[in-house]
Amino acid sequence: MEKYNCLKNIFFLFVLLANSANLSAQYNPVSLAPQVPKPPNPYSAFSPYSNIVKMEQQTNRNIAPQNQPNRNNYLEQYERDRMETERRNAELLRIMNENRDISYDLPSLSNIEGTEYYRQAAEKLTNMLRGKTQLNLRDAVFAVENAYFEGILDKTRYNKSIDDLIYLAKQQAANDKYNWNNNLTKNIMLFKIMADTLKIKLPLQEKTITSYPMQYDFDDPHGRIDFSKQFVYKLLSTRSGQCHSLPLLYLIMCETVGAEAYLAYSPLHSYVKIKDKTGNWYNIELTNGRFTTDAFVTGSGFVTAEAIKNRIYLEPQTKKQTIANCFVDLLGGYTRKYGYDEFVNRCVDTILKYDTKNLRALMSRSNYQTFRLGYIMSQIGQPSLETLKQRYPKVYELLEECKKIYEKIDELGYREMPEEAYKEWLETMNREKKRIEEHEAKYGKILQLLN
Repeated sequence: MEKYNCLKNIFFLFVLLANSANLSAQYNPVSLAPQVPKPPNPYSAFSPYSNIVKMEQQTNRNIAPQNQPNRNNYLEQYERDRMETERRNAELLRIMNENRDISYDLPSLSNIEGTEYYRQAAEKLTNMLRGKTQLNLRDAVFAVENAYFEGILDKTRYNKSIDDLIYLAKQQAANDKYNWNNNLTKNIMLFKIMADTLKIKLPLQEKTITSYPMQYDFDDPHGRIDFSKQFVYKLLSTRSGQCHSLPLLYLIMCETVGAEAYLAYSPLHSYVKIKDKTGNWYNIELTNGRFTTDAFVTGSGFVTAEAIKNRIYLEPQTKKQTIANCFVDLLGGYTRKYGYDEFVNRCVDTILKYDTKNLRALMSRSNYQTFRLGYIMSQIGQPSLETLKQRYPKVYELLEECKKIYEKIDELGYREMPEEAYKEWLETMNREKKRIEEHEAKYGKILQLLN
């Protein structure tokens, strides 16, 4: 989103430069047709006299020139029109040749080593979305992260780490004598294995192991410096993650055991929603290991009424929407490593087909269009908007298209949340968590004495 805001400023700089350019045209503005016009009828300039002139020429060729009214005027007008038409045709041909020489597509990056892993991952995700293969969040996340590392990640280790956590959660349920087959039990136990310190007795063994909670990684949480900081693979390796990797790991485990849970978003943030058997919703905040409410989520001040109305924030995502968002993560790694080309645009088309209001996909589209516009402008200079309309209509259309995408993002209710505001909101959550823990520690002992 930071890159989106930066490129949005660049886009409006293009418009500003175009408006401030010299607006005097190099030729008289005319309405340009897409094809070279046909040669004019010699009598077209004489209307309404053309039929009379034709008739006179055909019926009496012996009439002396001096007896033909205003004949010289007609010929002079015809010659002026002919020269003007030739000038316009020559100008149109020149403009067409100019536009023919413009490269409208960003140079392809497909010949760069490493990009093939992204194409392979994109095909895997596309097949899931199209129903050719089963929707599988565990495989989708691994495909995205493995593409960034060009195929060197260990999938066996990845799978074993996930399965080990599920095993411990299941044993904790057994120790606490909860029914593992209950959906809410699965959700709570998976949450506890990520958020609490647990002493778990292993079956058929006189052995108890300690499972420690996942920690929030405050160092570069959004992957500005190291993009892989957002990865589930990194979370499994270090047991520290952030608001991107923590919810994904939880959802992967829920998917594996058949528990119902949903991804949801707020500005610069993602979390998990679950519901009980009566249909009441609960928010699982894995960044601080607490249950929260929608009111608390909106407390950041950057969740707009438009975003809620358009179901951008606070809305439980479907399985397809979650996989589509993995596609956006794939593009994030691709553009970070290589840049923008038509591959990005094709991937965005696929995402929006299954999630029409995916905010991050729309931002990727706007970024792509801004880079593309900058590439085209570098070939034609910075013409004024009037010149752009007359001589480069296709480029002008791209400018308008880019503007519409930015407007759509704003209309959906997106508002930029500064990094400092997000950190402050996160610290508020942590202070609240600490306050509750101190309260429980203080009064929990008193209640034990009373009991």
